[in-house]
Amino acid sequence: MKVKVQLDIKGLIESGNFRTLKTVLQQQEPADILELIDELPPDEKIVVFRLLQKDQAALVFSELEYDDQIALINLFKEERLREIISSMDPDDRTELLEELPANVVNRLLSYLSPEDRELTLSILNFPENSAGRLVTPKCVELKPQMTANEALEKVRKEGPDKETVYTLMVIDETRKLLGTLELRDLIFSDPSKHVEEIMETEPVFVHATDDQEKAAEIMKKYDLIVLPVVDNEERLIGIITVDDIVDVIDEEATEDIQRMASMGTTYNSYFHVKPWHFFVKRLPWLVALLLIESVNGNVIARFEHILASLPVIAAFIPTMMDTGGNTGSQISALIIRGMALNEIKLKDWWKVLLKETLIGLSIAATLGVILFFRSMLISSSLQICFAVSVALSVVVIFSNVVGALLPFAASIFKVDPAVMAGPFLTTIVDVFGIIVYFLTVSQLLPA
Repeated sequence: MKVKVQLDIKGLIESGNFRTLKTVLQQQEPADILELIDELPPDEKIVVFRLLQKDQAALVFSELEYDDQIALINLFKEERLREIISSMDPDDRTELLEELPANVVNRLLSYLSPEDRELTLSILNFPENSAGRLVTPKCVELKPQMTANEALEKVRKEGPDKETVYTLMVIDETRKLLGTLELRDLIFSDPSKHVEEIMETEPVFVHATDDQEKAAEIMKKYDLIVLPVVDNEERLIGIITVDDIVDVIDEEATEDIQRMASMGTTYNSYFHVKPWHFFVKRLPWLVALLLIESVNGNVIARFEHILASLPVIAAFIPTMMDTGGNTGSQISALIIRGMALNEIKLKDWWKVLLKETLIGLSIAATLGVILFFRSMLISSSLQICFAVSVALSVVVIFSNVVGALLPFAASIFKVDPAVMAGPFLTTIVDVFGIIVYFLTVSQLLPA
């Protein structure tokens, strides 16, 4: 269905049937329009934007990929660009500006009113990836002495221009946050009651300089759709809405997945990223992992005498490396997830060590027995089969402990634990696994 509409839009543009196209676009949600124009070239995207209403165009433009935004900024007529930039929500506008070159930022800022320009610059002054960068001041603010009826009247008057009215902010004369009030509670309260009597007097909030991840964790923990943002003196700056937090969660998940794959972070969709960008992001990690992995060659050369006398031992090297890597990856994924959800804290490392040692022993014993019988298909020597199965058990125990503790080590050194998963962990376990394997075999097969 979407492909058919896409072709219709392209056909309407090519045939010049803009009246019908405008009617079609007015019936679509911004998210749907975004999908429909995704594959259009910039010159045809421009046509679509000319037909959109001002607010609709601002919403669609704020969700475009960075490269598309740059292309359209260079193609827009000045008046249309002024309309779109001025109509964007403050947080969306800030997100756009923080990625643009300085000369483009200055140009776009010149299109804003003095009030919007001051607001945008104040948001840009907050640290990158902080809660302050997500803030919008477009919220309904109430005073504690207001009656419920007066508060409702203010919501009716100011609500249409605000980001949301579901949660209302209660502040004093100095803008200090006193509480929050849900619209539902306000509607069903006695009209003569004062706001201070029905508000939540211990509001959950976040400081503007706090990391955006903390804001996401708080909103998730307390199941909020709006989170107040305050300065160091707890004066209200604005709010963060749940739609922005969903974007943060998406970005953080993308970042973790890419770090677990041992590559630099990029937030744009796959087909919007140039091959050179991926090359630059991936190559440094691959070079580092190659150099670490090459240590295996030195280890094997060190135990060359064992391979010369018992060549069959070489047949089990891939088994040792793969099983060790798989074991470490499994437990590191569990620990990293636990840390991300705040279920596992740094102080819990010894509990994790004890638990995973027990689990590792159980897994090692089971896999050792399986490999003992499996190795009999390769070697008729029970002594070799026993040595190999014991070596695998030792490698599994070692890998399980390393996989469990590496995320804690990363946290101690202020490194994202996700970096310790995936290829990095597998490479480390491979190197030490080979060493453990040959040392174990050399002890059990001294001849």
